[in-house]
Amino acid sequence: MRDRIVILTVTALFILLFAGLFYNQVVRFGYYSRMSKNNSIRVIPIDGPRGNIYDRNGVKLVSNRLSFDAAVVYQELKNKQKFVHILSESLNMSGRDIMRALEKARARPYAPVTVLEDIDKTKAIMLEEASFDVEGLAIETRSKRNYIYGNTGSHIFGYMSEITDKELDDLRDYGYRMGDLVGRAGLEKQYETYLRGVDGGTQIEVDSRGRETRVIGVKEPMNGRDLYLTIDIALQSACDKLLGERKGAICVMNPNTGEVLALASHPSFDPNVFVVPKSSEDRTALIKDRVGRPLSNRAISGLYPPGSVFKVVTASAALEEKKITPNTRFFCSGTYRLGKAEFDCWKSEGHGSQNMTEGFMNSCDVYFYSIGRAAGVDAVERYAKLYGFGRATSIDIPDEVNGLAPGREWKKHARHSSWFEGDTVNYSIGQGYLLVTPIQVAVMMSVIANDGNLVKPYLVRRIGDVSIHVNRPKHIGLDQRTVSVIGEGMYEVVNNVNGTGKKAKPEGVVVSGKTGTAENPHGRTHAWFSGFAPYRNPKICLVVFLEHGGKGGVAPSEIARGIFEEARKKGYL
Repeated sequence: MRDRIVILTVTALFILLFAGLFYNQVVRFGYYSRMSKNNSIRVIPIDGPRGNIYDRNGVKLVSNRLSFDAAVVYQELKNKQKFVHILSESLNMSGRDIMRALEKARARPYAPVTVLEDIDKTKAIMLEEASFDVEGLAIETRSKRNYIYGNTGSHIFGYMSEITDKELDDLRDYGYRMGDLVGRAGLEKQYETYLRGVDGGTQIEVDSRGRETRVIGVKEPMNGRDLYLTIDIALQSACDKLLGERKGAICVMNPNTGEVLALASHPSFDPNVFVVPKSSEDRTALIKDRVGRPLSNRAISGLYPPGSVFKVVTASAALEEKKITPNTRFFCSGTYRLGKAEFDCWKSEGHGSQNMTEGFMNSCDVYFYSIGRAAGVDAVERYAKLYGFGRATSIDIPDEVNGLAPGREWKKHARHSSWFEGDTVNYSIGQGYLLVTPIQVAVMMSVIANDGNLVKPYLVRRIGDVSIHVNRPKHIGLDQRTVSVIGEGMYEVVNNVNGTGKKAKPEGVVVSGKTGTAENPHGRTHAWFSGFAPYRNPKICLVVFLEHGGKGGVAPSEIARGIFEEARKKGYL
């Protein structure tokens, strides 16, 4: 009986052993096979370089540089203390930071996880040599964005930052992975899908010490597509230099096509700051600066009253509606009376009798109060919208704002109030509720420069080998005589010795323009100059805007002269 029990017991044990072997070797084969491969096979990613960005003359503006990252493969890490010691000694990292990185690596034990990115090349070579004795240590290479001109053109290019966890969940299927940088502003954001490369990788087999034994397979990366811009970097650099430390914006554009030759906004920033590790103090300072707002592109998203540059619209409304002729005169005593209210001209002693040309040359407020009221608010609003105010220009960078071209209905719904004649008086000289962006003023000026056509500004002329289709200019219906009369008035602004914009007159080219000084409830007046050149057959139009810049006939006009002279040197005039 005892022998029988022993035999049964042994038999049962053998059955259990066999069942266990069957379960582990047959049922669980796939699981253990994958574990075995994960222990011996490593995938080394190869970055797909992001597309370069070039100016209109083929000058490289944004490229990629080689970066070295210190990484760890947690599964191969044998001696944590040794690993922490060599990184703290070589890279001046704290033990706490290294241990925090190791905790992240623990969740992905078979893949390289970055401990410190963008390390010095010399240190990378030293650590690469040390990796033969420090299991788990790896040096990876990847491409980093390089903004060659630093602050110049920063609001055009935008910047990049690391993908968030939420974005990664949404974009993982499109090939994005942890640590990738994505466009956050400017062209980097607008053309992300074109600029971004497709990553590749090398699959290698390693031994028990993590050393490569053979290459199993390679997937070649694909480069992103290059962008070719309308920008002239020499002219762009000149605009940035002329703005200097002032807050403001400059737009330079071909009035016939909408090609943007320069687009500057100050304060600016160096996009390279966002490529360095997260702990960058410079990056934090840029993000937290609510006073200078260096990340804000004032050219397309800054909203300001346009002041007297808007008189182009007021004149158009009055002439087109046949409320006045170019020779209609109004007397300026320095004050305009409306009931019990008084509205001052900028010249307290007045300009005397003014017709259209003289009204423009002197930027006489009383003259434009008079013709604005003659046209009426409905006409002024209608022509403001014909010139493109109150809606985005659709320039091909993100975050452009619409601005505001107010009228009766707007005030009724937004302010729950009726429109008053005093509102029309303010509207006529570009004040009151009216808000515009510098790029919208450039579009308005192009209408006068190109005989009445509204253009769409754009920055990218080609993606790779494919030219961008651009909408043709659209005639807004102005009579040719209206355009000519306004152009003649703007000619006097710059070329008459008494013109408010005479400081904008350059050597060797005839310019037309309009100054603007816009009152501002938050401090000193904003200052504008907008114009085009040459007077006959214009090739460029521009806008100079200075936030709290004083009078439009001074600093903005002087800056405009510098830009016209630079454009002449570059062959645009």
